[in-house]
Parts: sequence; C-alpha cells; structure tokens
Amino acid sequence: MTHLRSELEKSIEITDEEWSFIRSKFKPKLAKKGEIVHYAGDIFSEIWYIKSGLARSYFIDNNGKDFTWQLYFNDESMSKLNLFMDDSVSHYEQTGSLVSFEILEDAEFEVISMDDMDALFDMNMKWQHFGRMMIHDTWYASTYKRVISLMSESAEERYERLLREYPTIFSKVKSYHIASYLGIAPQTLSKLRQK
Repeated sequence: MTHLRSELEKSIEITDEEWSFIRSKFKPKLAKKGEIVHYAGDIFSEIWYIKSGLARSYFIDNNGKDFTWQLYFNDESMSKLNLFMDDSVSHYEQTGSLVSFEILEDAEFEVISMDDMDALFDMNMKWQHFGRMMIHDTWYASTYKRVISLMSESAEERYERLLREYPTIFSKVKSYHIASYLGIAPQTLSKLRQK
C-alpha cells in the first residue's frame, strides 16, 4: 500500500487519518497470467491500482480482430493511465464495458469499489479536486490524445509518441501487444524499432 500512497501524494497531501480510511477501502487482489478479470459486456464497478505485473484492456472488432486499448504496469509515465485499470463510463452509465481486461503477467493489485471512491471524493474539497484532476489529467486528456493520435498520426509518429509517454515500455511489454496498441502490424513495429 505504500506504493499507492506515494503515487497519490504526488498530487495531494494525505494525512495519516485520511490514509487509514483509504487503506481500509482498498483490498489486495492477485491475478494470474492469462486470467480475464473483467469481460466486455459486464458492468465495471472497481478501480484497480497495479502494484506489479502486467495487464491490458482490449476489444475484439466485428471481424474478430483483437485490439489492445491500454496497457497497465507500474512504472513512471506521462499520463499515469497505465497505473489504474477501470471503466468509469461503464460504471456511471450502468452499461456493459466495451473492453475486457486480461492479465499478461502475474499481477498484484489494490482494488477499490467505484462507490467507495465516490465516498472519498465526497469527503472534502481536496478530494473533489483530486477526483477532477484524475478524470481530466489521467483519463480524459490521455484518451482524447490517444484517439486523435490514432486518427491523424502516422505509424512513426504514434511510435515516437509512445516512447515519449512510456519510455520503458519495451522492457515491460511484448512487441505484438505494443503493435496492437499502436494499431499497426508487428512487422511495421519491427521496422520502426530498427530505424
């Protein structure tokens, strides 16, 4: 849990009393490689902070092609989106997720329900501010930039963006998952890496 506190304290100060409350709401969870911890179509109701290991969210299109939407691992990045697995759209709209979540390497998480997270945000203005920062800086801004990138940038530009945002990604994630995340063929990624 100290990892999580350190991560949160990069954004706000947390008193020991607040930390005691937060710690009581997060539950440890282990997941094995190959496990699907959430299926598309089910309503997502938790936020998973990844302490160790590797996971991804993905969807399968109408032709049966698999696309990686996001990769999750505990490492410094520009957006911090890789630290938290969630589908808040599914939760707040009470609709089935569009993505599934798969464990790519044995992983350890700290998990909190969305309802408990909302209760935390309701505690005081500091936590409401933190919630707004998380929604804007972590989820909205990153998703916005990713969609625009996929629609407007060349494969090389998307690759360069990836390296800026996740400098150590190739030491964490297999190339075919990175290629899927970038929306390119593995062979194209190989050529980009050789340049």
